Amino acid sequence: MTRRVTIQTPLGEQLQFRKLDGTETLSELYSLDIDLVSQSKSIDPKALLGKSASVVVEIEGLGKRYLSGLVTHFGMQGQDHRWGSYRMRVRPWLWVATRKTDFKIFQHMTVPDIIMEVLGKYGFPIEKKLTRTYRTWDYCTQYGESDYNFVARLLEHEGAYYYFTHSAGSHTLVLADDIVGSHSPLPGGHVIPFYPPGKAAVAEKEHFHAWELTQEVQPGRHYNDDYDFKKPRADLSNMRQNPPGHEHDKYEIYEWPGGYTEFPDGETYAKLRLQEHLAKQNRVLGRANKRNLAPGYTINLENYPREDQNRQYLVLSVHYHFEENPEVSSSKVGGATSTKNTQEAGSIQQFVMRAQPTNTDYRPKRSTPKPRTRGPQTAVVVGPPGEEIWTDKYGRVKVQFHWDRIGAMDENSSCWVRVSTSWAGPQFGAVFIPRIGMEVIIDHLNGDPDYPILTGCVYNAVNMPPWSLPGNATQSGILTRSSKGGAAGAGMKNGPGDANALRFEDKVGQEQLWLHAQKDQLTEVENDEEKWVGRDREKTIDRDETNTIHRDRTETVDRNEDITVHNNRTERVDHDEKISIGDNRREDVGIDETISIGKNRTKTVGKNEKDKIGSNWSIKVGKFKTETVGIAYLQNVGVGRMENVGVVYNLNVGMVMSTIVGKSQSTKVGSDRDVNVGANQTTKVGTKFTLDVGGGGAAGGGASGATPDHFVAPSTGDDTSAGGSSSNITMDAESITLQVGDSTFTMHKDGTIKLSGKDITFFGENKILSVSPQVRDND
Repeated sequence: MTRRVTIQTPLGEQLQFRKLDGTETLSELYSLDIDLVSQSKSIDPKALLGKSASVVVEIEGLGKRYLSGLVTHFGMQGQDHRWGSYRMRVRPWLWVATRKTDFKIFQHMTVPDIIMEVLGKYGFPIEKKLTRTYRTWDYCTQYGESDYNFVARLLEHEGAYYYFTHSAGSHTLVLADDIVGSHSPLPGGHVIPFYPPGKAAVAEKEHFHAWELTQEVQPGRHYNDDYDFKKPRADLSNMRQNPPGHEHDKYEIYEWPGGYTEFPDGETYAKLRLQEHLAKQNRVLGRANKRNLAPGYTINLENYPREDQNRQYLVLSVHYHFEENPEVSSSKVGGATSTKNTQEAGSIQQFVMRAQPTNTDYRPKRSTPKPRTRGPQTAVVVGPPGEEIWTDKYGRVKVQFHWDRIGAMDENSSCWVRVSTSWAGPQFGAVFIPRIGMEVIIDHLNGDPDYPILTGCVYNAVNMPPWSLPGNATQSGILTRSSKGGAAGAGMKNGPGDANALRFEDKVGQEQLWLHAQKDQLTEVENDEEKWVGRDREKTIDRDETNTIHRDRTETVDRNEDITVHNNRTERVDHDEKISIGDNRREDVGIDETISIGKNRTKTVGKNEKDKIGSNWSIKVGKFKTETVGIAYLQNVGVGRMENVGVVYNLNVGMVMSTIVGKSQSTKVGSDRDVNVGANQTTKVGTKFTLDVGGGGAAGGGASGATPDHFVAPSTGDDTSAGGSSSNITMDAESITLQVGDSTFTMHKDGTIKLSGKDITFFGENKILSVSPQVRDND
């Protein structure tokens, strides 16, 4: 009798097959428990652990079928006088990926690309039978999970799965996503008949001898939704339905978040999720002696009494149970055997298959949990070399996580991470962009490591607070740093640092608000502004100041105001200006003052006005000048006074006018002069009075006659001259001389009268009377 099941290991014939129990399933790691016997009772497990082993099953007329894997467990179970009993566990090479965990970031890759990068490093064969196009993940994180769990959950999320094909000493991982395109018919006969138990004993062909069909209630609708901050108002919801036709088949599974940001991806996921539900709705179980039966292949059932079962199926799993008598001779291994009874003496091969019809898409159950973050963590803000701030239009930043062993502390270390702020509205809110090198707090939306969000910043031993603590614990505020290349420091006046700052000092008795602008400060108040200073205010502007007030300005100084302008000052008032001074005003002009008045000027002095001019004073009036003195007008001229009147000079004194000249006075009239005295006129000359008329006659003392052409009273030395015409003229002087050419008439104060001339004629129309005690001629 031949052995139908044997084993191949690195130890060769030292180990002989005794029994196998195990299950191989789509999208699961198979585990084959194998009992072995050996005449050696001292086999070292290290000689097998991690190495390949293959169970070899003889197939009638088709050669051999293999179940291969890596030895992951080996130990001795017992012994008798002849044999040592051992147990070995064989698993696929993918199981080794459960022995390795990592924290790693993948960016801008599809799931198949990520899987190949992760599993390709193991060096085992991988075959891709993927038929769909997969979306590119901007950011995907392996978060403390094993390589296997990471790969498995990504496949499940995308509706893809895997199975294995076996050969001698090797097995291949096959990636699949389509029930038709990713699978081929079972080699060596995919059409398998059904024979009921009564006929199974005499069946000549490998067959199913038991068949169970089951259906279960499943939801017929899937609804998913998600949110994308780049399209906050977009409707990303999707709904797919395909009720299976039983009662309660319209219930809906609602999934949020759906794990996508693009509507077409949401459509794909809704379809895949519904297929996942419906894939479990119709399943079959078959028991067979078909020795090459394996998951990942399609079969066709025939000869089943219920016709709707005779169709194509995808084999989902196979449970193997093999037993061999190690004492059976192996001399006929490979020879022809009969399959009438697979439980012949010393040999048992049993197969239990689970499958689903291929008219329903297969999708794996999403059984591998996605890791969730268990609270905030910190990271470091990063960016390109030479940059201090690295952000995008949303104010996002890049970070390097402390667990990231691969990132280069640059702009590729992470995805763009959104930054939480105290306020964020449409074009309003608060913005503080974390800068490169800052340690920041990172949380994750819904605990999903693929969706980091920056919630704050923290100080560390490198990045210390701007004000020394705990000594300045009463200080609060904001201190920025000029970029690029700003120097460290507070940036206070005449101090180190390039920064803008707002600081509050709350120490009792020293309360202070400090505002510092490293360069420019712009303040805008769209309505009113009110400032109140309890005590003093000091303002220093090192260069220029410009104030523009579009309407009114009111300034009140309750005490004194001092304004010092070290150079020039220009003040312009487009309309009226009023200056009101309660008491005194003093104006000092160091050199010159010029006042220009476009039209009129009115000056009112309530009491006295005094003008003191150190040198000259010139007044020029374009037309008329009027001076009104209520009582008296006194003008003192130290040396000389000169008045030039171009045409007419009119002096009008209401009552009394007195003119006092300390020494000489000269009046020169270019043409005529009229003196009109309403009553009496008295002219008093201290020494001499001369009246010189250049032509015509003179009349005086009430005499009538022709008005003289000239009446001249020249002033020379101590003499006083006066002239005029009136009804009465009174002259009072020491002497009065009337001179016309060579003729003179002189009257002295003592009563002496002297008349001199060439010819003297006395003419009296009536008579000439001479009355004197003495009359003398020519003595």
